[in-house]
Amino acid sequence: MPTYEKRSVLDTKSSDLFAWHTRPGAFERLAPPWEHIRVLSRYGGIADGGRVTMVIKRGPLTIRWEAVHRGLVEGLQFQDVQVSGPFKRWIHTHRFEPAGDDRATLVDHVDFALPFGLNSVAGGLARRQMDRTFTFRHRRIATDLARHREIGQARRLRLVLTGRAGFLLAQLAAFFSTGGHLVHVFPTAEDVRVGPSAAAWGPTAVPDFAALEQADAVVHVGLHALADLLLTLDERRSRARTVVALPTVASANQPSVSVERLQAAIDSTHRRVAVLLTPGLLSSAALLDGAVPPDALTPSVDGALVGLDDLIGATYYAVCDDAISGIRDVTIPRVGETAAVPREVARWTPEVRVMQLRVPEGAAAPPIAEDGFKALNPTIGATILAEIGWPDEAQRTK
Repeated sequence: MPTYEKRSVLDTKSSDLFAWHTRPGAFERLAPPWEHIRVLSRYGGIADGGRVTMVIKRGPLTIRWEAVHRGLVEGLQFQDVQVSGPFKRWIHTHRFEPAGDDRATLVDHVDFALPFGLNSVAGGLARRQMDRTFTFRHRRIATDLARHREIGQARRLRLVLTGRAGFLLAQLAAFFSTGGHLVHVFPTAEDVRVGPSAAAWGPTAVPDFAALEQADAVVHVGLHALADLLLTLDERRSRARTVVALPTVASANQPSVSVERLQAAIDSTHRRVAVLLTPGLLSSAALLDGAVPPDALTPSVDGALVGLDDLIGATYYAVCDDAISGIRDVTIPRVGETAAVPREVARWTPEVRVMQLRVPEGAAAPPIAEDGFKALNPTIGATILAEIGWPDEAQRTK
């Protein structure tokens, strides 16, 4: 019976590791960024009987995969069992074992069989693919938990995420939710072409205004409606002390905003407002495919940009650090050796794209690194590798 197992010791309690996997957004954080995966349906979480159905696109092939959860032992393990999909058999056991001194061993054990009696060569290729996937997943879990521990310091916040619906809002929600924060998402309609207006920043369905009123902080994607968001918070008498604003995709229907207008909005409120600027967001091409307008994407990695994970990290840092107020730059410093893509990494650039973001022209702001934020991937080479899952071949050349 073919098997695969990946074990990692992490600096977290086994109960916290288990809890991370139970929260909304865990699937999105763990999905391999190089895979074209789309979830069709899911219900029941990781409890016995919970199901997830997804499609995976590989070249011209579209593979439908349905799995059911079973074998739940609270705080210790759960299983994903294939109902239908690419394998003849797939039983994936997630285990969370105490390792002493507030540490835990994360174990991913897979019993699998390939269809059509495929030979050992195919089995070896399957194990290599699983090794890349689970190496990425263990690294992602470790870094996410570390950021929640070091930046959030075990706080649990009520967060409202507002602004342009789409890729960035969904990624932020997944990160915050798996960290144990209570997250409410109020997206803006995709057909908002003019504005701003009081409704342009937020709810497209019936909003949960109680969540807005009781929020500790608001994260807003889209700069042009910042003033209207702040006005609405005042009208609703929201207790949110902090607002963090990010640029949205640079599409033709997005209004522009000036630095002067942003600063006027910041100066007009008693709330702490942090505006994070970067003109380019680098991420996996597979993640961005279909999630972002094609005219906003470029395969070039020239110019100012930041990786997705570090933009998420900087956002979390700005939410939690009460000393950060005003406009900050979150781009990777691109001078000297960090400006170019290293030769050993260049082969991976076809797997990434840069999403162009709408920022004020000529904006100059101090880097958030001066406030103490430490990027996980401070160079363009490290950022490219991180956003496509740190393939083994690239790791060996570093």
